[in-house]
Amino acid sequence: MSDDDDGAAERFTVSIGLHEDFIVARAAGELDYASAGLLHQQIKDAWATTQSAGLVVDLSGLTFCDSMGVGVLVLLLRQSREQRSNLVLSALPRHLERILTITGLRTAFQVEASAEEAIQVVQGTPSAGPASAESPGENEPS
Repeated sequence: MSDDDDGAAERFTVSIGLHEDFIVARAAGELDYASAGLLHQQIKDAWATTQSAGLVVDLSGLTFCDSMGVGVLVLLLRQSREQRSNLVLSALPRHLERILTITGLRTAFQVEASAEEAIQVVQGTPSAGPASAESPGENEPS
């Protein structure tokens, strides 16, 4: 393991849990070039070991997110759609909400105010997800 990897581990943590038949991933710290792969790998491993109806990514502990962090969220969204699994982000920090809005990606994601609300949404939403998730950006003003 390199020094950069050690630093990423100190600046970022992800915990994965199961709630009924879906995955809850809680990310904390700096989601950047050094840690984005860790988030992706942890969720990928969880998907491989369980038949999940959905994924909640709780971002309440996030203190920073760069383009690699945004990229891994987009990758997870794409992969969840390929699996016909819902992805709900919760507790978006202000800085990440702004980045997603500026880049036009905010409408692609289903976002809830808290992990608890996201869990309720995943529990009550069909596997195909909301209609807006099928065509991101379709309802954006021109």
